[in-house]
Amino acid sequence: MSELLTIEQIKEYENRYIKKNSFNKLINNASQKIYEFIKNNFKNKKILFICGPGNNGVDGKLTYELLNKRKFIYLLDKNKDLKLENLQNEINKADIIFDCIFGIGLNKKVEGKFRLAIELINKSKKNVVSVDIPSGINSDSGRLMGVSVDADITLAMGSLKPGYFLLPGKEKIGKLVLLNLSLSIFAKRDPDIKLIQKTYLNEIIPKLSLGINKYDKGHVLVLGGEMSGASRLVAYAARKSGCGLSTILVDKKNLKYYSTCEPGTIVKQFKNDYLFKEDILVLGPGLGKEFSRQKIKNLIKSFLGSIVIDADAISIFENHKKDFYDLLKARRNIVITPHEGEFKRVFKIVNQSKIISSLKASKMIKNCVLFKGNDTVIAFPSSKIWINSSSDNCLATAGSGDILCGIIAGLLAQKVNFEKAIIASVWIQNEISKSKTNVVVEDFLKAIPEVINALKNNN
Repeated sequence: MSELLTIEQIKEYENRYIKKNSFNKLINNASQKIYEFIKNNFKNKKILFICGPGNNGVDGKLTYELLNKRKFIYLLDKNKDLKLENLQNEINKADIIFDCIFGIGLNKKVEGKFRLAIELINKSKKNVVSVDIPSGINSDSGRLMGVSVDADITLAMGSLKPGYFLLPGKEKIGKLVLLNLSLSIFAKRDPDIKLIQKTYLNEIIPKLSLGINKYDKGHVLVLGGEMSGASRLVAYAARKSGCGLSTILVDKKNLKYYSTCEPGTIVKQFKNDYLFKEDILVLGPGLGKEFSRQKIKNLIKSFLGSIVIDADAISIFENHKKDFYDLLKARRNIVITPHEGEFKRVFKIVNQSKIISSLKASKMIKNCVLFKGNDTVIAFPSSKIWINSSSDNCLATAGSGDILCGIIAGLLAQKVNFEKAIIASVWIQNEISKSKTNVVVEDFLKAIPEVINALKNNN
């Protein structure tokens, strides 16, 4: 499954199930699935169920009863004092702890006896299985509500949730196991949140005839600035992604920084007439904070093709946010690719989940927002959201964002569908990051063609 459901969506689906069946059938179904998981994986193990006051706790209690009460159970009653010594003794006797304290309904900071219980669980060094979500994590945002359980396994009850894949929560999930509860998930959802998966991207790279020329494969135009390395990486990554040509346009005063540019990359002095010849424009990498904001505005207004906006071309509008919004709203097929710092400079959205922040920003500019990070979120104004789930931390190196811009531009230049090109680019970079031999951007560049080839023929 690639669909991720918000708390409100899950409540809606559960209510429909209850109306058609019953609440008892829903919770009995859930406990039966947990029971089967235990029988298949933890035979002859001593299991301690630590149950809270809500439905998550009910799941744990019913599972305990299905096991004929042969295992331990510890109830955290909200109206009674927690005796730490008693809980510690039960933990010491157990092989496995089942965390059934809080589920997806948690909406406030974890405090008091519940916080103390979670801290004891985390200090125990026992194997921990969390039911539905580790207690203390917000299911929609992945935020920690003060403190959370560090799970070794999380049993996703019926559906996947965004909080499994967003930081910091994703570091607490452990191994994710989906238990099917037969809830009907409807095709139309708002927001429509999905995981980026290869199956969605198969065969997106166009098959071209033997008689094509370089112009048939598309031409990427990169605006260069004083930091030539960034724009060179974009141009090179675009060609590595399969486009036919890449050109860097540079003001005369900055041409001196491009004397050692890669031989396959075209470098030209800036002239406006080039803006009507190329397919894709990339703005931002390496421009510098002193670059002309007016020139950026003119380029966005006049270029006819799709535009990728990153780095300084975003930050330069920090004190001119309305200009930025109005400029982008007037165009279509633009993707902006901010990291967290750049995002905060141009959008007033604070204290929101990454998903909600990205979606609001996308609707504000009526274009795509690719909010970078280990938990990259891609938002479209249609309320479609895509989350990247498993990139490696080796992407935290200079130039990785420039390469992403180049891959996006390279795919768009080859006439790949706009939405799919952006999603595929994040997947490609994600795959590159998984190799232990790929450490710096020069390594990533070499790996691009091999990863892209995996998408060409449904391999």
